[in-house]
Amino acid sequence: MKCEFEYCIFNRDFQCSVEKLEINSFGMCDTCIVISLDKKFFKKEKERQLLELKRRWDESTDNKN
Repeated sequence: MKCEFEYCIFNRDFQCSVEKLEINSFGMCDTCIVISLDKKFFKKEKERQLLELKRRWDESTDNKN
């Protein structure tokens, strides 16, 4: 079955590796287990991506002036 949730441990190339899925009354997968990320890595990566977004924004607005 196709899986769109990249952080589930059962997601393999956007395909669910579970043979028998359990879908709840909200239409969401009850089988899903979300991976845990190291808090230091998570914080550092969020900051890196925010800086990258700011850099791209600054570049795009500089080109308009």
